[in-house]
Amino acid sequence: MNESELWLYRAQLSWDALDRLGFRRRASRITVKEPRGVRAVPLWPFSQVLHTSTVMSSLDQRVRPTAEGLLGAVESYRSGDAYGERPASRRRYYDDNAWIALAAIDHDTQESLALANRVLHFLQRGSAQVGDGEIGVRWVEGGANFHACSTGSTGLVAARLARKGIVDVDEARALALACARFMARLEGDDGLVRDHMRPDGGMDPAVYTYNQGLAIGLLTEVGQVDDATALAHRTIEAFGTERLWASPPVFNSIFIRELMRLHAVSPHPEWLAYSERYLEHVWVRARNAATGELSGGGLGTYDKGVLLDHAGLVHAMLALGTALGDTSGR
Repeated sequence: MNESELWLYRAQLSWDALDRLGFRRRASRITVKEPRGVRAVPLWPFSQVLHTSTVMSSLDQRVRPTAEGLLGAVESYRSGDAYGERPASRRRYYDDNAWIALAAIDHDTQESLALANRVLHFLQRGSAQVGDGEIGVRWVEGGANFHACSTGSTGLVAARLARKGIVDVDEARALALACARFMARLEGDDGLVRDHMRPDGGMDPAVYTYNQGLAIGLLTEVGQVDDATALAHRTIEAFGTERLWASPPVFNSIFIRELMRLHAVSPHPEWLAYSERYLEHVWVRARNAATGELSGGGLGTYDKGVLLDHAGLVHAMLALGTALGDTSGR
């Protein structure tokens, strides 16, 4: 078993654990709940479970019915032309909806692409020009702050739908480029992307791996590969072993999977080694051998739930395994 096969195998085992831990099936319906939860999870963790499942289904056709079931289950969150924070909730977050759209794009069916296109129209209503040629996207409907997570993910939705050719290509690419410019505005003196900008122009100083990943992915999509490469190197330097371990795994997953997309167009062995080192530590230190749960060993966490971070780690393993396979096949 080579390295690519190893990580795809580990991803499969971890996806099986995710299925056992979080999927509740009744007849033809699937609900996603925490292992001891009684309510469906909020849209943010659901989006990462969905995305991991759509990517897994492209590698394993046996997962396809589950991915299709989850795409049907997202409609229980439906609120107007987009999706609420929880089923029957009218509170809608722009980044949550962008994550759903990105999962739907990777599923790549006529129905899922139509869903993503509908969500893009919602995302555009949350965007505003905040500088010369720059567009920021609000975090939540009615909010005032412009966030990196919502701006970067919206830019990616626009760019990836443009590549599918089902939206106006020029308009979508212009939106993606304007979002990329705003992400650059959020960079601090260290060249890392800050979390958000307030209405007065002040910046929240927090630095998270997923915002760097979104910026890397967006720069790659708009053809600024050198800038994406420079940001990738800065992020790896800033997030050494201990800092990365303490960071929420779902954030690290978004960074790793966009790093692997960059690697596909501009390979750097350092990025494979960095990602593999982190995920090896997860496998050895954080995995519960009995349940397959990825949450032990003092691993960082986003919240008290299990599914969000676990799903993110499965997605990161898939991205690494695929990248290693592409590398060995050159």
